[in-house]
Amino acid sequence: MRTIRCTVWRSGWALLLAGALAMGLSACGGSDTPTAPPAPTPTPCTQEVLFQDNGSVPAGWLIYDDFSVPRPGRLDVTMDWTNAESPVGFYLVPANTCSLEEFNGRSCEFVIRSEPSSAKPRLISTPNFTQGNYRWIVANFSEEDESLALEIVLSEGACAALAGGRPSASAQEGVNTPAARGARQN
Repeated sequence: MRTIRCTVWRSGWALLLAGALAMGLSACGGSDTPTAPPAPTPTPCTQEVLFQDNGSVPAGWLIYDDFSVPRPGRLDVTMDWTNAESPVGFYLVPANTCSLEEFNGRSCEFVIRSEPSSAKPRLISTPNFTQGNYRWIVANFSEEDESLALEIVLSEGACAALAGGRPSASAQEGVNTPAARGARQN
């Protein structure tokens, strides 16, 4: 009988040891320390040129054109002209709006309003821009004709913003803003 007891005792000990070993092994793969979820992969930068042109802008005139923004994103505008001393402004309104009289009264529904400043070239990044149909307006308030280049780009994803002007640089209250004498569609 002693042999049987010994075998039973050894079997009981073996079962206990096997259970402890199984519990220990199952704990090897886990950890009580929480791990942070993996960082999201940034969306790659994609850019689409919505408008690009260059040409002349007569002294005291507005030029304008309508264009579409096909989907939401950041709107990047780059505008450059010849003479740094020439007061040139950039404006964006809903398509088919803003007459010359409304513009001179600054009563248009400006989405972007960048009055003349010393910033040349003019660089404007407007985040979270809504898709739709818009009209860009360039105003040459100078007494001299200007040569101008304009590019409007829709940026999406992890694209760096343009360094430069504010998204909507408006004229200050009480400050006289220039008026245009004529308008022409580009």
